Amino acid sequence: MTASADRWTFCSRGHIHWGANGGAGLLLRYAPERGEPVYLLTERSRWVDEGGTYGIPGGAIHDGESVEAAARREASEEIWPLPPYRVTGVDVQDCSGGWHFHIVRADVDEMFAAYTASQTDATGWFTLAEMPTLRLHPGFREWVEDQLRAGQ
Repeated sequence: MTASADRWTFCSRGHIHWGANGGAGLLLRYAPERGEPVYLLTERSRWVDEGGTYGIPGGAIHDGESVEAAARREASEEIWPLPPYRVTGVDVQDCSGGWHFHIVRADVDEMFAAYTASQTDATGWFTLAEMPTLRLHPGFREWVEDQLRAGQ
């Protein structure tokens, strides 16, 4: 596997995106027996694309890498170490120009302390209802709004 896909690319609509093969991120959820599920979000460092916004750890899919492997690698780089998790699904966001970002949804058995690395300034656990109060990454904001509209 190489990181040759770690670069800016343009989709057919002229939008610029990070990742020649698309992108992937890991959305970790803890669902307690009582109360609302909470999701681990990261505040992106000021020096990265959309810095200062909250979203999920993620980035470019490397050549020959699966979506889940890319999401796991990126999350490990940004909030290491990762606890065991169970993938529950993958949501695909399409920019309408041929570029895709894959949100790998996964459940964990307990909330854990996520550490910040070079691309992350902060981490936190939030309910879906709390997320709109945060300054969200535009792509992740779309996912949140879709989930709220669907009554999730």
